[in-house]
Amino acid sequence: MAWQQVQNYSFGFNTSTKKFWLYFTLKGASSTSQVFLTPTQFSAVVAAFGSATTIQYEDSGKYFATEPRQLP
Repeated sequence: MAWQQVQNYSFGFNTSTKKFWLYFTLKGASSTSQVFLTPTQFSAVVAAFGSATTIQYEDSGKYFATEPRQLP
C-alpha cells in the first residue's frame, strides 16, 4: 500500500453523453488519470475534494482520502 499526494484534479460533465468524470494527476507523475463517476459518486467526490486541504491516493486499493481534520 502506497499513499501518493494528488497534485491537481478537475471535474467534468458531458452534456451529450450525460457522463461525469474526474481527472487527477499524482504528485511527480507525468500523466493524468480519468475516472468515470455516477451522479451520486460525482456529488460525493466534489463535496469531499472541495472541502479538503490535501488529498491522498492509495494506489493498491485505488481509493482517495482527504487529510485528517483537527476538531476543536
